[in-house]
Amino acid sequence: MPVCELRRATTEDSDAVYALICELKQHAFDRHAFIVGFTANLSDPNLRYQLAQRDGEVVGMIGLHLQFHLHHVNWIGEIQELVVMPQARGLGVGSQLLAWAEAQAREAGAEMTELSTNVTRVDAHRFYQREGYTQSHFRFTKPL
Repeated sequence: MPVCELRRATTEDSDAVYALICELKQHAFDRHAFIVGFTANLSDPNLRYQLAQRDGEVVGMIGLHLQFHLHHVNWIGEIQELVVMPQARGLGVGSQLLAWAEAQAREAGAEMTELSTNVTRVDAHRFYQREGYTQSHFRFTKPL
């Protein structure tokens, strides 16, 4: 039985999605810039945002980016964001959101799903390993 109701995010969810992303990053972002970017992303057919609701409250979200990778010669589903609010952690919300993203990627013909997570998020690493993910890459970043 599902632990929450899943539904597609819309522009009306901007405030809830903003709060989730701020929780994920533990940082408050420029709200106007966020809304502009989120609204633009919603119109991209290869970006999908799904929300998790419990008792009418948005408690989680996943962002899935479907893209054709030349080095795989196939579609890949990249999970760009996955966040569950603290009060809903440990209830299976994250697992349900991941299962949704994996099903979407599979239906789109993707070969795999992949994601990145900060090296400091040890609890997230354990969660992803329990969900069947393995560490296969290093990701390097450089501020511009």
